[in-house]
Amino acid sequence: MIHEIAPHKLHNAFRTQDPTPYDYFIRIRDNKILLKKTASNYTIPRIKDFPDLPCHYLIAIDGCAYFLDDSEDNAPISGSYEFVPNRILRTLGDRLERLGGSVAFHIAHWESLNKFCGHCGHAMERSKKERAMVCPHCNNTVYPRISPVVIVAVHNADKLLMARNLDHPDKSRLFLISGFVEIGESLEQAVHREVMEEAGINIKNVKYFGSQPWPFSDSLIAGFTAELDGDEALKIQESEIEIATWVRREDIPEYDTSVSISSCLIEDFRNKRKDPA
Repeated sequence: MIHEIAPHKLHNAFRTQDPTPYDYFIRIRDNKILLKKTASNYTIPRIKDFPDLPCHYLIAIDGCAYFLDDSEDNAPISGSYEFVPNRILRTLGDRLERLGGSVAFHIAHWESLNKFCGHCGHAMERSKKERAMVCPHCNNTVYPRISPVVIVAVHNADKLLMARNLDHPDKSRLFLISGFVEIGESLEQAVHREVMEEAGINIKNVKYFGSQPWPFSDSLIAGFTAELDGDEALKIQESEIEIATWVRREDIPEYDTSVSISSCLIEDFRNKRKDPA
């Protein structure tokens, strides 16, 4: 998955340091990130590409750090640089850039949403002692937002419940039921609710599978497996789901597990022998 980079190590604790020419330079505008176009993909710009612009430290992987642009420079970028949707980060060829850029974007996006105090409207400032935005007027302190999400692989003997949201950009594949956890409910309750809301079925034997950070939606995703409990007829939530269907194990194509827990859950089911009747 995207966060699995061993033996390399992500350092995401708050600290301050000065950039070096080969550290990474993060600039976001309108929920897009500036990347440098290469012959076959994209790469994240380096400090040496924008040496005169102010910036501040975000994170590091091993000894290579990521810095966020502090300038208010909105002049057009020339050359091979483009502002692209953050989804492009998960396709970068270098897996360290893939994780580093995604986590850095998560922090940068959070900062961009908290430039002004939600309590009194005063301009916020970065804390000098921790990763937080602080209002100097009323002392309101805002920490990075991490939203819990659940995703579930529902088994029905040798069939897997697969679906695709209406707004999902990849129309060539099916995925799994998922959704944000509501206030006041547990992860397991969220799993039952999401499956009922989106597919109209009951489930049982909900079991934890694993988790992963998902910076693209400011989330931490908890993965589960479950079994059908009762009638397998699906009642699709048409306001959110484009398609939901039971897919036999032998009909599921191979999924790349290097990025998402969704693919890991699908591959875990696909590679298992047929469930006992």
